[in-house]
Amino acid sequence: MPDNENDLKLWERLLIKTVPPLLAALIDTWCRSCRVVERINEEAERNAIYACNGAVYATWHQRMFYFFRDYGNKHIVMMISKSKDGDYANEVALSLGFLSVRGSRLSEGRKAMHQLIHMLKQGGFTAGMMADGPIGPPRVLKMGAVKIARETGKPVIPMMYGARRKIILKSWDRYILPVPFTDIVVYHGSPVFVPHDASEEECERIRREVECTMNRMADACDAYWGGLPVGKPGFDLPEPEKVSSEPIAGNVRSGTTSSRGTSEDNDVIPQVLS
Repeated sequence: MPDNENDLKLWERLLIKTVPPLLAALIDTWCRSCRVVERINEEAERNAIYACNGAVYATWHQRMFYFFRDYGNKHIVMMISKSKDGDYANEVALSLGFLSVRGSRLSEGRKAMHQLIHMLKQGGFTAGMMADGPIGPPRVLKMGAVKIARETGKPVIPMMYGARRKIILKSWDRYILPVPFTDIVVYHGSPVFVPHDASEEECERIRREVECTMNRMADACDAYWGGLPVGKPGFDLPEPEKVSSEPIAGNVRSGTTSSRGTSEDNDVIPQVLS
């Protein structure tokens, strides 16, 4: 049950107990009906997980759906907010096999990030990041995954999937739902390591590198069956505003925060489900 259970009304507690398991079962059944026809570069991912005893997976928000099934049984740790919506998302994630750390976008979010870093340093855990979520801009990698990789020594591993037939929602990122019983291609990215002593400038360079790689992977998945890019800024979405190259707010190592507000914290603290 959620951390703020005492703040919930009786009907809300009943809903959280009943709706998420049903939704998780629907997602699992939906994705089980699909067939993976190819896993591109899977060996590189497996070798990295084995060698490093963990990793930081990153995908775009629009590509989450099939990974709920594909990676749920690997007990990946996700950051989920402490909002009421987050309570439902947390119960769905747990029902699908994920683990979670809870926190808002500010002080509690940083606490959750430190908890996640601690788990990864222990070994045996992997983190899952909705790298441009929860509100975008689409296909722009936030710095959180890079900072976590720097602090833990675990590699960032981009992950993408594509579907032969799909439903494209008219959301901010053109969220993709594979049509039941369709074919799936999964693209496993090569590991990207962030030196422990990497400067802010080096982290920004790596962030841009991983972002470009993830976008190439997404385009390759869309083109696998001859399709056009989906949710690509400058193609079927507007170009995003230029990402600031200023130093990232706060300091993950010291746990301090900036006084400049929530927008910068948004760029550091990755939220998988809100």
